[in-house]
Amino acid sequence: MSTAQTLNLISLAKAGAGEVETVPGTEFSVQMLSEAQRLTTENELWLLALAGELIIDLPHGDFRVLKTGEIIRLEPGLKLKLTPLEPTVLLFK
Repeated sequence: MSTAQTLNLISLAKAGAGEVETVPGTEFSVQMLSEAQRLTTENELWLLALAGELIIDLPHGDFRVLKTGEIIRLEPGLKLKLTPLEPTVLLFK
C-alpha cells in the first residue's frame, strides 16, 4: 500500500539555489530564476510561472510577460532571454 505525499514545488526550486531540480517521479523540473539568463530551446518547452514574474524576450523584438499562474508553450530552436522582474519559480517540461 502506497501513501500519497505532498511536495512543495516552490520550496524545491528555492532549495536548488538557481539550479534545475527534477520533480521526483515526474518528467517535470523546477527552477528559481533571480538573474537574467539566455536559453535556446532544443525541443518544445512549456513554462509555468509558479511564483514571480518573468519577461521572455523572443526573436525579432517580440516578448511576453509571464505572471504567476500563467503558462507558455515555446517552439524548438528559439533563442530567448529570460529576465525575472523578481525571483521567479518556473515549472517546465
